[in-house]
Amino acid sequence: MTSETTPANDIEGWDAALTGAFAILLGEESAGDPGTGYGVYHASDSIDEFLFPNSWFTPEGLAAREPRRFPDTDGPYPFSPWTWRFDLGGSLFLFDADLLAGEGPWGADGHKGPRPFDDAFVAELRAASVPDESGGALVYGSELGPLLGRHGIDLTTENATKLNNWLIVLLRVATDGTLADAMRAATFTERGPEHLVSVRDLSGPDVAGEPWESRLVAVAHPALRDHLRMLCRSAEAARSGGAFYSGADHWPWSDLLDVAGCSLVAGWGFGESQAGTAVVRLPDAAGARRT
Repeated sequence: MTSETTPANDIEGWDAALTGAFAILLGEESAGDPGTGYGVYHASDSIDEFLFPNSWFTPEGLAAREPRRFPDTDGPYPFSPWTWRFDLGGSLFLFDADLLAGEGPWGADGHKGPRPFDDAFVAELRAASVPDESGGALVYGSELGPLLGRHGIDLTTENATKLNNWLIVLLRVATDGTLADAMRAATFTERGPEHLVSVRDLSGPDVAGEPWESRLVAVAHPALRDHLRMLCRSAEAARSGGAFYSGADHWPWSDLLDVAGCSLVAGWGFGESQAGTAVVRLPDAAGARRT
């Protein structure tokens, strides 16, 4: 057990503190499965609303295996996703059904059209994607990138602005494929104890929602305990800061990862469900390709 006075440079003590804390959050799942790849995905309404024009939405950017950071669009915020590096090839992109079909707002009389791509692109996209119940197409960045290149589609210019909110993005956080590393990323503890969030950094109550306030008492590292309390607030309290922890009970923000063959391990919702982060078991093919 980690001492209440564990120093910030005590790596062994810090690792032990995280192991104990993750066991509390995950319960029986905490041991993980050595034969399974794990990942972290993050999505939000604000990403989709302001996605285009976009300098990284290129064939090369989407297909790249090297993780990259994005500019911080939020300014100082204790649980900012922009502290992460993202794996764009392993990220998922959902194209809206009306956009692909050229119907509704994208039809001949619609105010959004014409589509910035033709039927040949749509056919190839659908062949490479997982079909969504709504008629949309869910595709990995590693498959989308080459498609954009082959069809000469440029989504980096102002003309792409009209696509905002018509592509849903689930950004994959770069991790090593283990459950422990996925949890470090999802709980914003991967940078070490010197980057823990104090209860003074957020508005609202300084306690977690139940049952987590009672359970987190067992976390011996005091600063880590307070940090996790802010990520386990009640749904009401999380509206003003921090996050609501749903565990594996339900998908945060969207169940699109279920469509992609992922299974939920742990989920956090932010704000009034405008954003969510999920730790998942990856499908065999995705886990093998991206870890």
